[in-house]
Amino acid sequence: MSADSALSPRRCDDGGQALAELVIVLPMLLLVALLMIFFGRIESAQGDVEAAARAGAEAAVVQGNAALAQSSAAAAVTATLASDHVACPSPTVITNVTNFIPGGSVSVTVTCVANLSDVAAPGLPGAKTFSATSTAPVDPYTVITSGFSSSAEFSGSIRSMNGVV
Repeated sequence: MSADSALSPRRCDDGGQALAELVIVLPMLLLVALLMIFFGRIESAQGDVEAAARAGAEAAVVQGNAALAQSSAAAAVTATLASDHVACPSPTVITNVTNFIPGGSVSVTVTCVANLSDVAAPGLPGAKTFSATSTAPVDPYTVITSGFSSSAEFSGSIRSMNGVV
């Protein structure tokens, strides 16, 4: 009788060996799959924060003055994070408008602290800080105002305040 025949004792033990290998390898494969999902969701949240910073910079550069640029950037960041479903309760938005001149640039930095249970996996303790900065150029042909209206630019009704017109 050869060692490979159907009645060989070695052939009967192969089923048990395959089961033992499956019991050892399957938990490792599941752990790798869960880690891939975990890190993928964290990377996705980082991408959402980068998109929010980009949206803030794009919203800021089309404004006519620095004050409007700052408020538009903050509104765009908040709206983008809300639409991307990033669990960031209070993002910090810093808009750098020191070079807010025609041909200059505006940069927006967004910092967001999110719970890992909201971002990666439910029940996971801890928090992660996501941060991104985006810079956009101001159109060189944009008219930048100081934010105050002069009499030539004013259009609208004149209201009296305490009898003063």
